[in-house]
Amino acid sequence: MTPSTDQRFPFAPYPNGWIGLAYSHELKRGDVRAVTALGRRMTLFRGQDGAPRLVSAYCPHLGADLGVGGSVVDNTIRCPFHGWRFDGSGACTHIDYAPKIPPKARLDSWPVRDLNGFVMLWHDSDGRAPWFELPPAPELDSDEWTAPRPVSYTIKTRWREILENAVDSAHFQALHRYPEVPTLAFRTDGPRFYMTSHVPWTRFGRKVTVQLDIESHGPCFGVTRGVSELPFIVFSSHMPIDANTTTHRMLFVVSKRVPLPFRELLVRLVIRSAVREYERDIPIWENKICIERPVLCGGDGPIIKFRSWAKQFYGSKPGLTVVTDDVG
Repeated sequence: MTPSTDQRFPFAPYPNGWIGLAYSHELKRGDVRAVTALGRRMTLFRGQDGAPRLVSAYCPHLGADLGVGGSVVDNTIRCPFHGWRFDGSGACTHIDYAPKIPPKARLDSWPVRDLNGFVMLWHDSDGRAPWFELPPAPELDSDEWTAPRPVSYTIKTRWREILENAVDSAHFQALHRYPEVPTLAFRTDGPRFYMTSHVPWTRFGRKVTVQLDIESHGPCFGVTRGVSELPFIVFSSHMPIDANTTTHRMLFVVSKRVPLPFRELLVRLVIRSAVREYERDIPIWENKICIERPVLCGGDGPIIKFRSWAKQFYGSKPGLTVVTDDVG
């Protein structure tokens, strides 16, 4: 018998923090997207001023889904059914055929920003304003790195399982075929953790030390720096769709230090190698359960320390709480 969602995951499905809803390049001025995240249907749109906005999906008038046929007028979203317009705070600002707007004509809204190549939602189940920020990612616009290349997956798992993978030392040897369990250093700093792993390897007949430096800024935004054929960086954010499903979006940039005739080949090789290793984890994530008090042994890595760090993002209330910015 397949375990229920609650049996598989004895921790909160929707963490507090910055959560990537889409790639920034996917949402152009005037674009509208229907989004399902954190167990709720929402409408994401970009105003003519270039700022993203996020409101609840269904028009309070007669229930049309604003993300299906809705359109942007200036910096508002126009309902496709009767033309009611709503701004980024959720307030109804215009009705073509009625001079007086009903006081209850409003949508829920949430803070969103363009950050590091993603449209990011701030979620806090206790209704708090953002209590940590994400660092800038200058490599995304640097001439020393390739243009970012998106890779995404939708996986039947929860956010903590993906994040915990980084500190699970022993699985790198068993699942990813490292020649030995990597040496791993792990430290936390409030809402952030930093992890570095080293392992000796032989690649193409040459002895090298493979190093991964991973930093997580909150539960749903991370930066991985590594070296294979070329140095590479992965910026990533995972978005809980519902209590059992997560979309993990990644942006790869690779060093340009190799001359052009060989660069594209090596870039593709680096990304393909990283993606292949990532895909080894997916069937494990989709079929495992989370044992909250696991039987561990030496070499397993700082799993308990990681789980203690992760508890700060659970929140005291389930679900999606409305926290508005002063956006119009």
